[in-house]
Amino acid sequence: MSEPDNFVEFPANTVIFREGDAGAEMFIIESGGVDILRNNRIDDPIANLGPGDFFGEMAILEDQPRFATARTTANTRLMRIDRAAFASLISSNVEVSIRIMRKLTGRLRRAELRIQELGDIINRGPAVPMPKVAGATNAGGAEAMFTPMPPIRAPKGGLAPPPIPDPLAAYGALVLVHEISRNRYPLRGRVEFQVGRPDPVTSSSPEVNLGPIDTNRSMSRRHAKIIFTGGHFKVREEVGTLNGTYLNGQRLRPGQEAVFKVGDHLRFGMVDLIVEADA
Repeated sequence: MSEPDNFVEFPANTVIFREGDAGAEMFIIESGGVDILRNNRIDDPIANLGPGDFFGEMAILEDQPRFATARTTANTRLMRIDRAAFASLISSNVEVSIRIMRKLTGRLRRAELRIQELGDIINRGPAVPMPKVAGATNAGGAEAMFTPMPPIRAPKGGLAPPPIPDPLAAYGALVLVHEISRNRYPLRGRVEFQVGRPDPVTSSSPEVNLGPIDTNRSMSRRHAKIIFTGGHFKVREEVGTLNGTYLNGQRLRPGQEAVFKVGDHLRFGMVDLIVEADA
């Protein structure tokens, strides 16, 4: 391992730290890749991280042993950030700060859902014993009076679920078309669409995933949001977005909602899209 300044380099298939180790630093991937693994699922990574992703921040924030093992998947170069430099990173890099907050928010939401599930189980109380069927006798020899209903059999092939209505059907859906590759990104079936790149740190993937065509990584993971309201499509830049969101060449202010229609041009970072009718 070489250590020029605050960068470290690891060959492929090298363990950076193990679950349970003491930790006082986090890492940002400059090149290469890292798998995050738990001891009970050592062959099934819980996250696959690449350039721009970070890991190890929980040890700094919580002052607790490492939650999981980190192992390189290729020759990897990392920026190492210790506790002393962490505060500076948070204040100077808005995108990393927001992604850390989203990661913590996701953990809190999952914990709250689990608490609610356990509370529901407790509130339901013990299972009610089933009555005996006709013909059965109890300990005293008397026949039970309950007669069960015959089973209801579903038709062959099962019951088909009812179709989910498309909230945009009455208005006509739009499609975003990449000017170079001609890849198409339909806006249908929902009224909100996240635009960006997958984020393995928070285990999220946007509905409009432009990661494969954003070869320069010019977009933020959660770059913008497209919403359908009042019979119009609107685009809004997300908090902490880098490199801007543009409608017909005009950069949007953070939080500004702008209506777009067929024939308009959208730009997210360095990715240019044309708005067309989804025939």
